[in-house]
Amino acid sequence: MTGIEEKVKRLQGPILVLGASGFVGANLLRALLPYRDDVYGTASRTPAWRLDGIPAKHVKVVDLLIDSSLDHLLGEVQPRTILDCVAYGAYSFERSSDLIYRTNFNFVERLLSRLDKRNLSVYVHAGSSSEYGGNASGPLESAPLQPNSHYAVSKAAASHAIYYYGKSLGLPCANLRLYSVYGPLEDSSRLIPALVRSGDQGQYPEFVDPNISRDFIYTDDVVEAFLDVPLNLKPEDFGESFNVGTGRKTTIADCAATAKEVFGIAAEPVFTMKNREWDVPDWYANIDKIETRIAWQPRTSFQEGLARTAKWYRSLEDKPAYERS
Repeated sequence: MTGIEEKVKRLQGPILVLGASGFVGANLLRALLPYRDDVYGTASRTPAWRLDGIPAKHVKVVDLLIDSSLDHLLGEVQPRTILDCVAYGAYSFERSSDLIYRTNFNFVERLLSRLDKRNLSVYVHAGSSSEYGGNASGPLESAPLQPNSHYAVSKAAASHAIYYYGKSLGLPCANLRLYSVYGPLEDSSRLIPALVRSGDQGQYPEFVDPNISRDFIYTDDVVEAFLDVPLNLKPEDFGESFNVGTGRKTTIADCAATAKEVFGIAAEPVFTMKNREWDVPDWYANIDKIETRIAWQPRTSFQEGLARTAKWYRSLEDKPAYERS
């Protein structure tokens, strides 16, 4: 992560990472803390396995869906930079549509209405490529959104709220449409952790159709996007969305071939798993906008990212605990 220390130190503080017990939020909090003491992350409860080893003074346990709790948090921390990684519904086991909208849209609007009255430097929100729905083949940020799930609808609605607060009210804010983030601390049920776990044993997991694709973006690159946007966001970009991916389509067949190289797997992959409703053959980002306006670009190849994730997995002292988490 080239220049990470310099970028972290340039952010306006205090810095508040919302949803720090989640995958992206935890990686972000852990990237910030070595260089700043005015960094705080939220968790809905503790213990939270992704926050193991982080000093308690940097973790705020709070129910962000309660107005009084949100007000107390903002009053206590007085954040100038807010990096919002709160989300619900991205995993197949998160099924409550009511909680999806309360978390992904209502919370964002409630938060933005409070930030409009504060001395804010910048608010950056973790959006999703799912906002595009069926329009998944390298869409521009200005392309029509075609959400195809409650999660996608809620994320798309949040991006419109951010646009309104940025463009009409002048709030310094942006929405990052994250593609398929992977790396250390990812939920063990996801594809890449399953690929690493099986690959470490010289095997493959069961795969869906080999032509199904994703745009896999390594977590270090995503963390850097969360730093580059606050440091380079201009007033004319307030409220804008930015795609955060590699700009490359990686098929399931590509995943198997890369795993074969990284782990030296002798067996042949099996593509017999039933496709999910969100599985599509062409799902990848167009990153021209963030490259041009923010000067961010991905640095990590899929092969390198998979190898780094495997190294992290092998370093775990208690792998069954990670699986149970």
